Amino acid sequence: MHSSSVDAVDWHLWGTYLPDRQWGTVRECYAEDGNAWKAFPHDHARSRVYRWGEDGLFGWTDRNCHLCFAPAFWNGKDPILKERLFGLANHEGNHGEDVKEAYFHILNTPTYSYAKALYVYPISEYPYKQLLTENAKLSRNDQEFEIEDTGVLNNNNVFHCTIEYAKDYFDDTFIRISVKNLSSSPAYIAVLPTLWIRNSWKWGYPGIYKRNIIVNSDGSLFVPELLGPGVQRFSQDRFPAHYFYCDQPNNWIFTDNESNCELLFGTTNAEPYTKDAFHRYLVDGEKQAINPDLEGTKAAMICENTILAGDTWVVNCRLSSKSHADPFSESATILARREEEAKDFYSSYQRIKNFNSSEDLNLFVAASSGLLWSCKYYELNLYRWLKGDPGQIAPPQSRWHSDYRNWKYLHAHDIFVMPDAWEYPYFCKWDLMFHAVAFADLDPAFAKKQGSILRTSRYVSPQAQVPAYEWAFSDVDPPLASWATWRIFTIDRNHTGIPDYNFLQESMKTLLLEYGWWSNRNARTDSDLFDGGFLGLDNISPFDRRYPLSDGSRIEQADGTAWMGLLTLYMLKIVVALKQRAIAVQHNSNAYFSGELVQRFVISFMHSVSSLNSEEERGYLNWDSRDGFYYDLLRRPDGTAEHIRVRSLTGIIPLLAVQSFSSSDLDVDRNLDMDNQISLYLQVHGIDDYSLSIAHLGCYSSGRYLFAMVSPYRLRRVCRWLFDESEFLSPYGVRSLSKFHESNPFSMNVAGTTAFLQYSPADSPVAMFGGNSNWRGPVWMPINYLLIEALREYHRVLGDDFLVEYPTFSGNSFNLGYIANDLEARLISLFQADSGKKPPFVKSNSYLDNYNDFENLYNFHEYFNGDDGTGVGASHQTGWTAVVRRMLLHRWGFSGD
Repeated sequence: MHSSSVDAVDWHLWGTYLPDRQWGTVRECYAEDGNAWKAFPHDHARSRVYRWGEDGLFGWTDRNCHLCFAPAFWNGKDPILKERLFGLANHEGNHGEDVKEAYFHILNTPTYSYAKALYVYPISEYPYKQLLTENAKLSRNDQEFEIEDTGVLNNNNVFHCTIEYAKDYFDDTFIRISVKNLSSSPAYIAVLPTLWIRNSWKWGYPGIYKRNIIVNSDGSLFVPELLGPGVQRFSQDRFPAHYFYCDQPNNWIFTDNESNCELLFGTTNAEPYTKDAFHRYLVDGEKQAINPDLEGTKAAMICENTILAGDTWVVNCRLSSKSHADPFSESATILARREEEAKDFYSSYQRIKNFNSSEDLNLFVAASSGLLWSCKYYELNLYRWLKGDPGQIAPPQSRWHSDYRNWKYLHAHDIFVMPDAWEYPYFCKWDLMFHAVAFADLDPAFAKKQGSILRTSRYVSPQAQVPAYEWAFSDVDPPLASWATWRIFTIDRNHTGIPDYNFLQESMKTLLLEYGWWSNRNARTDSDLFDGGFLGLDNISPFDRRYPLSDGSRIEQADGTAWMGLLTLYMLKIVVALKQRAIAVQHNSNAYFSGELVQRFVISFMHSVSSLNSEEERGYLNWDSRDGFYYDLLRRPDGTAEHIRVRSLTGIIPLLAVQSFSSSDLDVDRNLDMDNQISLYLQVHGIDDYSLSIAHLGCYSSGRYLFAMVSPYRLRRVCRWLFDESEFLSPYGVRSLSKFHESNPFSMNVAGTTAFLQYSPADSPVAMFGGNSNWRGPVWMPINYLLIEALREYHRVLGDDFLVEYPTFSGNSFNLGYIANDLEARLISLFQADSGKKPPFVKSNSYLDNYNDFENLYNFHEYFNGDDGTGVGASHQTGWTAVVRRMLLHRWGFSGD
């Protein structure tokens, strides 16, 4: 990392950036009906060229995805090669899309100097048809039918296929593929180390032509210099020549990265050799499928062996920008050295704080490595996607009448941390903010880029809206950008001792644009309330919160204004820091500008607090004084309103909008003196509903000034529900919906339609938003993380004497700092074994449940069962579940975490 930043050696050029799944994505969909899953199914992936990327199994590529490597496997029984992970499309699974494989991210480093992953490959035929057939029989009330349920992984009748990458230099990578036969009998396997050039010559870019991989006289492969599309609009990128070596007997096969149109569409192939040739050659015995001239844009070495029971077979490869006379002389040495360096890098975190816990360290390494394995290449030039490519079939004209036309300037060509590289292989705006914060100490430069990239000119709309995700760019997610910016800044400062004010300054420029867009979200509400839409919480409401109801009624959300309050508070933290810096360096113009913004954000926050807590403006409140909870409201066309009495996270979100300032902050800007602000208001207006709604703002006995959406009094009342084990508090964190609704489901009739909601601790019982996420009961790591931060901030202000009963009805009371630490411990315990048992996240009958050597193997699920902690949803969501590594850092004593 030091070499990358100081010596300008591009250690990030190559990495595990190859996507896990490109098929079934919106960007690869060119169908009239826009059904991405059916337009490009898994069955097409081996035969059809991708337009906007590539994919493979634990693959390796450069940051522009010009040249790709990935292993393929064949057990001699499957109908196709195992080139990529298999899973169900959204319409094929009873809970939406779902990968049906056992695989694990073991190790990775921020420079990708070393990476390691494990794929569990059945020795028996992979049950493609059975998984499709059995899942098709299931309803949303049934558990998913997994690969473990087929029995093919039983009795260790599997290969453990381990893939390792180790860089000798930034452009020179050793690759080791180790296959261990865990069964009790000898078993055949073929390994195909595969190298291919991404097809960018078909799309009509000037000057970009097809270039073939060829065999050198020494038996290695030669890849000529390539020219492909670049990061910036209208730019091209020149990629140097490379050499590829394999230590197995020379058995190269070649084809072209071209679509098999004859097979797929019944039309003539443009080229004689197609993408699926290796399947047809090895599996089907079609000897004419490959190019006898030993050249093409896709090449592989066929390596075959029958491995004895318990034995391991190793295939070594090397990909380098230079030729080597003896390419494997240092292979074992470099691989061992880089692995040791990787382990030492992570161990250093504990050594710094003299903290020693192997269980904690294993979890920390796995979460960090999973986060790095989730960094994938993503490209989409939306104007080109709308218009089509020269010489290709034109996309449907209906696209120009969809919301996508509003995003025609979007030009993505970057490495993103994907939420889950298989289930969600695209950027997601609010997920990305958690990813960036989780990355902040691991690779600060990358974290800063991830936290700001969607606000750059290549992504943001002309109206300054930030895109949500490719399925619906205009969806409105929680505005966490200022929070992420501030957290990245403070984490980086606390870990390096160097505050990066330039990052804050540059971020503020684009944050102000996003803040302006969000400030206009109250135009739809006739008040200072902010209308958010679904706000990332998918099915948390009995109604779809994005749209008015059929009778014209609207949902007035408890969380929309709270999210705006959180955005405002972190904007305020940033401008105070920038003003303090400007004063220190005597930059008067910057200090003046920052001072103007301080005043703007202070007043804005006061109005947000009042709009949520004052009854004067609307005549009603989201706050229910009887229950002591914030509810969504149903506002009818006649102006009347009633509470939607669902106790969910939407009523907890207002607690998250809290920050505090010290007396030294007030020395920077007196506008932060909230006591004075309220006093000035009273002098003009006297005591009224507005002044009462903000009366809790100001200085407390700790000497800190509280800026909070929720008063300490209301905080205590909400905590009565929050810490009740029969409501929100589970053994593993805070549930997304109160368990009360398990035996007391909610229903409401609006315009003849009954909306229904019931506590469901695991999979989603409804199809809303694709049906593969569930906010009606499970524990979600990111919201818990924000809640823990908020409780700690309240504790900084209210001190040790502010006690809350915890758990509710236990008779025990603790301060909010203690409670925050306990919630953190509950979340960490999801991954910790107890008395020889498996960790709670491990599903019954899953591969980890049946495999004994599980110490360093983890799945980081999208969410967790609200009752027993079992992992649910996407299985590799590191991703936002990787914020558990920040919780571990706090446990180890790192300041600012």
